[in-house]
Amino acid sequence: MKVGVFWRKFRNVEFQKRISDNVFDDAYDEAYHHYTFIKENGYDAVMIEWKKDNPKETLKKIEEEKVDLVFNASSLEEVAFLTAFNIPFVGSGLDLVSLDKAARKKIVAYHELPTPKFFISSSPDDIPSHNLKFPLFVKPLRGRNSSGISDENIVENEEGLKKVIAKITEKIGQPALVEEYIKGREITVGIIGYENLTVLPLLEISYSGVKTNTFEHKMFDKEKITCPAPLPPEIEQKIKSTALSIYRVLNAKDYGRIDMILSEDGIPYFLEINTFAGLTMSTGKTHHGYMGYMAKASGLSGREFFGAIIESAKKRYF
Repeated sequence: MKVGVFWRKFRNVEFQKRISDNVFDDAYDEAYHHYTFIKENGYDAVMIEWKKDNPKETLKKIEEEKVDLVFNASSLEEVAFLTAFNIPFVGSGLDLVSLDKAARKKIVAYHELPTPKFFISSSPDDIPSHNLKFPLFVKPLRGRNSSGISDENIVENEEGLKKVIAKITEKIGQPALVEEYIKGREITVGIIGYENLTVLPLLEISYSGVKTNTFEHKMFDKEKITCPAPLPPEIEQKIKSTALSIYRVLNAKDYGRIDMILSEDGIPYFLEINTFAGLTMSTGKTHHGYMGYMAKASGLSGREFFGAIIESAKKRYF
């Protein structure tokens, strides 16, 4: 079997580039990291650049290389392209990837799983009437990797709310998702598989000199990472059970990371599912992925970690 490993320029920082120059592009190095462990599993592999402006060139490369399975598709456009040409790929499908954060929250809430109350705003002059209680947290509706996130995104009043909505809608160019700010511990849950699911050790993120996981804090590995997260067994089981339910109702595939806030009264609130979760297992040229930390904490080698993800996709296609 031959695996094509997609990479694209500025994969992790494309939104943040719109508001800051303090970014670095690790897209190729990240994909090469994945390529290395895929090769260790015995697969033939090739690096393929996703050409957003010329997908025909990408298709030609896939056909020339006789690729059987694509790994590392990391945008809606890539997933739509692969689906349209019936090319097998690792990860969640259009039914999930095409949904924005609010649509995912609506599905989760419909299934009576906990998520903070929210609304969407398209501009600072278009804030719907609401009964949400301050403080609120404001973020891009389709953001990734904490793009556009700083401490000011935790807002205490209407003036602050309008300011942050303006930043997101005018500079990043997306609607703003506004939700109640839940005070508690930030826990993220990594899951591998589709039908038979494996939950990796829970990871807790705490902050160094900031109030939330800002872009710079995350991308420059300034977080305090604790994995496995120290939790009472009954709370750990509650988080895992809730995360598995969310993964299933959203129809996630092969791997994903579910971000939660564990409230002070022990409720794991769903924030977002990351269908393009970071998998890197080292620092240096690349940002260390949260699922990479989890895999190491579970005792998986890089070969075993990537092998398990690919095996999940193979069971679906072949």
